Amino acid sequence: MPPRLIAIRMLALSMLSGCAADWAHKQSLADLRPIASHARLPIRVQACIDRTGYAGRDLGREATEAFLEKLKEAADFEISAEGRYVVSCDLSAFAEGSAFKRWLLPGWGATAGQVAVMVTDSRSGETVAIIRGNATVAGGGLYTIGADRVILASAIDDVVRQMRELAARSGGETRSTH
Repeated sequence: MPPRLIAIRMLALSMLSGCAADWAHKQSLADLRPIASHARLPIRVQACIDRTGYAGRDLGREATEAFLEKLKEAADFEISAEGRYVVSCDLSAFAEGSAFKRWLLPGWGATAGQVAVMVTDSRSGETVAIIRGNATVAGGGLYTIGADRVILASAIDDVVRQMRELAARSGGETRSTH
């Protein structure tokens, strides 16, 4: 085999060897309290507020769009302007990260996002739940390029999963998302 071909194969192999990571590692912290029973939880969703200080992208808009999409997919929620439970969303952390750095040294150049959601009963004013969703891509190689574009949606997946658990605990029907 020619030395040039061997060198190309070795380079390709070394690039793939850095690809031993989770795409998005999630952590969950939730304070879940039961809500009055409903077949579908009637919610009113407020726009997500970006508290990260990150410049260059409208993370609040991106998160709001992803959050609404995921809530509609879940089918456990009735979203309307008159919904009894007000859902407010804060982006509390975002790190764009670098796939190249993750490839060189797992943990370095991590992409991370954290979303916090508060569910409030509009009738009583009581905070029913505070739910946090975290997502991290801490290792990997070139296949993790673009993780910064999906990290918030991944953290929101975690929040919606916990909201579905909240709806189920409150006596509402929980349906499979797919």
